[in-house]
Amino acid sequence: MPPTLFPDLERALPVLWEQVRSLPVREAHRDFIRLCIGPAGGDGVASCLTRHGSWSTILYLGSMTTWTTHRITTTTHRP
Repeated sequence: MPPTLFPDLERALPVLWEQVRSLPVREAHRDFIRLCIGPAGGDGVASCLTRHGSWSTILYLGSMTTWTTHRITTTTHRP
């Protein structure tokens, strides 16, 4: 999937959260994702962006025996 560009983090996180919350994210990973990008969240992402200019995580989707990985990267500069 090609990158999606947003003018700021406040507009990007709600869109990302809406996409991710409907996925079968593994239960052990769900709380971490909710804290980073969920409603009223974003502190973890914002902190990483101010220090490093990028934030990345891998989503683990599916059951324990049939899960797949999907990387999400947020950056303050164009690829």
